[in-house]
Amino acid sequence: MNKQTKIVASQSPTPASCSSERRGSVLVAVLAIVLLLSFIITRFIDEAVEDLEYLSIFNEPSDVRSFTYSMLEVALATVNEVALIDKGKLYAPEQGWLDPINYAGIEIPNGWEVQVHIQDESGKLPINTMDETALNQLLEESFDFEFGTARELSSMLLDWIDPDEIRRLNGAESEDYLRRNPPYRAANAPLQSLNELRLIEIWEEEFFDQKGRPNDRFAQLENMVSVINSGAVNLNTSTEPVLELLALQNEFDENRIFDGLQDLPYLIKTPGSINAQKCSVEVQLLRVTVSVLRGRVPFTISALLEPIPDKESTSSSNTPGRSSADEPKTGVGREQDAIKYPFNILQVSEYTKGQPNSPPARYSALDIGGENN
Repeated sequence: MNKQTKIVASQSPTPASCSSERRGSVLVAVLAIVLLLSFIITRFIDEAVEDLEYLSIFNEPSDVRSFTYSMLEVALATVNEVALIDKGKLYAPEQGWLDPINYAGIEIPNGWEVQVHIQDESGKLPINTMDETALNQLLEESFDFEFGTARELSSMLLDWIDPDEIRRLNGAESEDYLRRNPPYRAANAPLQSLNELRLIEIWEEEFFDQKGRPNDRFAQLENMVSVINSGAVNLNTSTEPVLELLALQNEFDENRIFDGLQDLPYLIKTPGSINAQKCSVEVQLLRVTVSVLRGRVPFTISALLEPIPDKESTSSSNTPGRSSADEPKTGVGREQDAIKYPFNILQVSEYTKGQPNSPPARYSALDIGGENN
């Protein structure tokens, strides 16, 4: 009995070893706490820096916002200077106005990223002014919709944008949309954005997914039509699908439209066999988008411009829903004349979190938005 007791006693830990184990456990715990605190402090610093960078867009407008407007001025000056070579006419990007930063030899400061995108809105089909026949041709030929579906889509769209509440055979008006949850009325006005199509019956199913996000058909539509342009389509800047549809509607061969060009890679005169009211060769509406990124601070300006054909021209607009009496909230007509801009500035939009894919078309000459919708 005594021997067993002695053996057990000899196997029990000594006070010194227990103390060593406790010190080791405390050390591990301290290291874990230090590691956790380091992670928390690092995360806090990163978030604080991001907040400071974002707030700098408001606290230092001359550092980001004004620089963005300066790049817009560079773009306007470049487009105008290049146009003067062709007697003030704008026909196509091949004139050399597509890359104003390189053209002007601007050196971008370290830590800044600048992108300038210039697009001819008049190179797209005017969806707000297309009649039922033209819409059906677009939907059947370019999107391969069946006869019945194409007519449903065209009727729904025309009911949405026409000013009355008279329902077409395959259409829908406010009384139909008021039955939805939540209820809303038909716009009875031109589309302000292509994203508005998600509110229209049939369109919401064919051009958006179940979560209301644009699908591949929507992307194709966005490349072909414009809610801004309501006039003739510029043949020089039209994409191949647009040219094919214009050829079908106006009975010309899109493969031979540019035949015979020698000195210039673009048309300077509408071919005599083509309806000049539906097709043109000049830029009517220009969208200039300037995006500046400093660190993680983004700022974007999107300006809609109308080239002024001559000094005697008065301000006018092809923008749906806009009258000649409208004036921008910044830079009214007389101020633009004093600056001698070669354009009528129809709309300026500012975005502090990226830019919308489809900028609004009417109601506001100065839009200040936060982020994509």
